[in-house]
Amino acid sequence: MRRVVAGAALALLLSGVDAGAGMRRMIVLDLPYARVWEDALKAVEGYPLDRAADGVIVTGWRERPAREGESAFERVSERVTLRVERVSDLVTRVTVEVEAQGWRDGTWVSIHDTTATERAVLAKLREAHG
Repeated sequence: MRRVVAGAALALLLSGVDAGAGMRRMIVLDLPYARVWEDALKAVEGYPLDRAADGVIVTGWRERPAREGESAFERVSERVTLRVERVSDLVTRVTVEVEAQGWRDGTWVSIHDTTATERAVLAKLREAHG
């Protein structure tokens, strides 16, 4: 029976689900909270950290080149918030939210579709677990 649960945990770990506009959520089973927290920190390596305490990781702003679909912007800046919540001893919920802005005509403009970055952060979390 334990093998079946582990297989289900892997399936949940591999799928991020919509948690609302501008958010993705992942449920991690069969790992202690401390391990998921460490993996979450690894998932945002490369971003400056503003806060990492009490189950919340908030990065500073990081600039990156514009992606496909963002060609209207000269450059893009984004920051990530990860919430790591213990559900039980071996179940942890991770929620990722990304705030993004694009530089256009001398001003920063909000970018509402942050799905690609949210998925990338969750993919890095999965890789850190791997």
